[in-house]
Amino acid sequence: MIKMEIQDDMISKSVELAQNIGADSILVLTETGKAYDKIREDFEDIDVIAMTPNEKTFEELSGKEGAKVIEFSVRDPTRTGQVRHAVWRGLGDGLLSPGDLIVCLIGEMGAQEGIDTISVYKISEAESTLAGVIESDPVMNSIVEIATELGWSGRKGEPLGATFILGDVEKVMNQSHQLGLNPFKGYEDIKITNRDNWELIRRYAFLDGAFILDGKGNVIAAGRFLEADADIDIPNGLGTRHLSAAAMTAATHAKAITVSGTDGKIRIFSNGEVLGRVDPRTKMLEEV
Repeated sequence: MIKMEIQDDMISKSVELAQNIGADSILVLTETGKAYDKIREDFEDIDVIAMTPNEKTFEELSGKEGAKVIEFSVRDPTRTGQVRHAVWRGLGDGLLSPGDLIVCLIGEMGAQEGIDTISVYKISEAESTLAGVIESDPVMNSIVEIATELGWSGRKGEPLGATFILGDVEKVMNQSHQLGLNPFKGYEDIKITNRDNWELIRRYAFLDGAFILDGKGNVIAAGRFLEADADIDIPNGLGTRHLSAAAMTAATHAKAITVSGTDGKIRIFSNGEVLGRVDPRTKMLEEV
């Protein structure tokens, strides 16, 4: 009974907050759909969007007239990670738009309406572009996830700098050279989309040079020195790792993800430019 009262109070407070700040929507994480249904029934003037990792709940809610539901398969253990995935998926589904101000009701993944956090999220103008690049591509999504781990606590709790080059492998390999032994040479099925391989990838992140991956997520090489020479347009103050990654994306059709060894920030590059920057602590997009 006490738990239900707490949940009801949090729902009421989230609606009050949304009304006070003029939020565009309330985004509620729900395993069963109960919290979402309660907001829709009790507060008809509030735009509410459900996000659920539960396939059955998604089907049940989607069948209701006027329902707005986001299904996502990534069960991120962090509250901010849950919001990020839901927002990016909502942008892709057309349920959210750049510039939206949303109130988020979130909690422990897997809990039966275990809502324990209310947060406010402002969707940046650049976020739609980055969401399209990452959420639509499971390989890119996996790279960003492991890059976030390296940026947060890669080596003894400190950021571990790294570079991942994705796609256009033949051109990338022709414009780079091996700094030492390639630990992935001869292996044909080490995919970054398989979480069982993440520890192996983290193990070789200490090598100088970049990881090279094909479009299917197979790790082709590690420890590659990038030699592409191209005109690029990136912010001042970025180091050699970022410059070489940006140049490679300008000279080829590859994309690049870098992890700063200084502050752990993750940057995504395409066509010689920075598409976006992710804070490894919050897993949220920052303005470039």
